Amino acid sequence: MSRRLVPLVLLGALALAMPGCDSVKVRYYMNEGNKAYKGQKYEEAIGLYKQVLSVVPNDWDASYQIAVSYLAMYHPNSTHPKDLEYAEKAIVGLEKLFALKAPDTATLDKVRGFYIGLLQAANKIDMAIAFYETLVAKEPSNGLYAAQLAGLYAKKPDFVNALKWFGRRAQLEPSNKEAWYTIGVLCWERSAKGGLLVSDQERQDQLIPDGMKALEKAISLDPDYFDSLVYMNLLYRQKADLVRKAGDEAGYQAAMAKSAEFTNRAKEARKKQTATDAAGRSKKAA
Repeated sequence: MSRRLVPLVLLGALALAMPGCDSVKVRYYMNEGNKAYKGQKYEEAIGLYKQVLSVVPNDWDASYQIAVSYLAMYHPNSTHPKDLEYAEKAIVGLEKLFALKAPDTATLDKVRGFYIGLLQAANKIDMAIAFYETLVAKEPSNGLYAAQLAGLYAKKPDFVNALKWFGRRAQLEPSNKEAWYTIGVLCWERSAKGGLLVSDQERQDQLIPDGMKALEKAISLDPDYFDSLVYMNLLYRQKADLVRKAGDEAGYQAAMAKSAEFTNRAKEARKKQTATDAAGRSKKAA
């Protein structure tokens, strides 16, 4: 170490040791922590950020960096003891941030996204559901929260609650075609993929008619809604299978005719969209 550098190092050490220099300490440890974080030396970075918290226990930036450092070390879906440790510490770190005042709404939304993504990756769906149920209780008219809660129930899978919350979203956003479409898809998936867990009675009395009703609403909002047209075709095929199983050949033929009708409408909608896209590209190129 050169003679010129020694005094500078000593001065830096003295500055950190002097009373009343908390802001200097915080800046120093944050800067050093950020350098370690950028170099992917996450354990070292966490140690430095904790030094910041020893001075300012609720410092947002240091608390945030600790949480995302643990998150960066975690390998999703891993059951290795280290990964389980990192996941738990990241969860604790992110939950701490919810108790602090976020710099802005966008940052808070990002933290929520990290938290929910981590809970899903760590197979803690019930914790994610509980989190969103708290948000929905605070903001019952928030359609996005209802949709996210419904999606979590669908992944569980819990059809009854998924349908309940997708239905709540559609009620909150009646002009949102995607909200109605999602209900139709959910009903079709349970009918088509439920196997022996789903009775023909449930398919006939609830899943097929409720799914069709929701898709009809979506199509009324957009007659060329390709995806909804496709799923109407699929639900009519489900209906056709049911009535044929019941020995109603005429009902089977009628359901298959409706299926073909929606298939053709979907093809026409796709053609229109293709033509519109081509016209848009031509206009940009001109």
